[in-house]
Amino acid sequence: MPAKSGTAGRAPVLGVWVWLGWHFLARWRPYPRGCQIPLLPFAAVNDDDAVLTADAPSPDSTPDGSGPAVDDEIRAFVRRQVALAVLPAAAIVAETVEYLDGEAEPARIEELAWAAVAEELTAHLAEQESWPEVTDSDRLTAAFRALSAAGIVARENFTCCQNCGLGEIGAEVPEGVVPRGYAFYHQQDAERAVDGSPVFLAYGLFERPPSVEIGEEVAAVLRAEGLTVHWAGDVGARIQVPMVWRRRRVGRLAAVPPSRDDDVEVEVELLTSWSGPYAPHKGVQSAARLAALHLPWMPADARVRLSTDAVAVTVRREGGTLIGGLDDPDRPPATVDRYDGLALLGGPETTTSRSADFLEATYEHPTGRGSSVALEAMETMAIAHKLQPHTRDFLSCVGRSGAVVQMCWESDRLWLETPHPETATVTGRHVSLAEANRMITILATEDRAAVGELGDTVTKPW
Repeated sequence: MPAKSGTAGRAPVLGVWVWLGWHFLARWRPYPRGCQIPLLPFAAVNDDDAVLTADAPSPDSTPDGSGPAVDDEIRAFVRRQVALAVLPAAAIVAETVEYLDGEAEPARIEELAWAAVAEELTAHLAEQESWPEVTDSDRLTAAFRALSAAGIVARENFTCCQNCGLGEIGAEVPEGVVPRGYAFYHQQDAERAVDGSPVFLAYGLFERPPSVEIGEEVAAVLRAEGLTVHWAGDVGARIQVPMVWRRRRVGRLAAVPPSRDDDVEVEVELLTSWSGPYAPHKGVQSAARLAALHLPWMPADARVRLSTDAVAVTVRREGGTLIGGLDDPDRPPATVDRYDGLALLGGPETTTSRSADFLEATYEHPTGRGSSVALEAMETMAIAHKLQPHTRDFLSCVGRSGAVVQMCWESDRLWLETPHPETATVTGRHVSLAEANRMITILATEDRAAVGELGDTVTKPW
């Protein structure tokens, strides 16, 4: 089973906001098709917990993937990944091909997956418009954040199964912290929650058997966030949380693969390090998808060479624009809006909606890292909500004109500041997530650091 990478060795956060070139990290992967929930010391497993696998080819499918069973499997897998709201479009397609390896020709699976992803993402985005402002999934995340602040190592969607979770949760203990316990639900739990099942939470103590007290504390925090909890105090059973799974997709996660009759193929060469679920793969691919799913959010230090039969161009991003340098030294570089990367290849400007707000973000949290990534306010706020107490997780945001707002958990409180390089000082204070959201929104939409408007700030050397 795949193991999550560790989080040790994090760089200092506040003060100087020049960051070394980190590689993007994606620690989540769908569980292997044959990985089933095992019987565990304190996880009650009944028929409802069983996971059906489909390792054998379906008799209804044909080798080229033209049968209805493969089509249905692709659609079901894609729908679930879209609802989980963890992976962007291209990564879902890649995972679908891997998940259904051997069921049909990979090219056929990929073709069907692209169509399914476009349809399911469009439907998901339309549906989330009618959701309440705070969903059960938001409440669950808030509860896990509160548990982390209380000294309980709490992780959502953690590892492929419960055995792996129990084996790896110890590596999540922040450096220098003595944990009071742990709580998590794993990827199979999340996938079944998408289908309507309760979320099952494992909990316990490190190097000791689980206690009723730790279970009661976890249950109390869940209830305090407005969630229903089913647990009778039995340490041999996991805590059940009946809920409606609703995870919003914003920013990169909301980018829908386009379908264009005039699409062309482009050869992509990655000239610098750009990896992870949001990066394009090298080689031949759709120019329209590249321009819609990857180029608008490329890191500031990324360089890609794009070649078609008609043109070759080296692309970088500077602020909210893409700059394409041609091989001909007598021709000046072309500059387009970051959403109009297709125009660098001779195509038309995009007609899809685009966000007017902008900032560059460098961040690290338990499930990802990014360095100078172009983002909008909504996605940046979503990242802020993923930062975990006691971990030194951080987020640094730079506006169009260079104004900076950055934040980091200091023990169980979130510190937010703006640096003053000319005096080597910072101004800030501890804030709520609502206050952090307001500072991010102002920076992204008004291009200014408004930390002083919070009141009661302090200025200190960095």
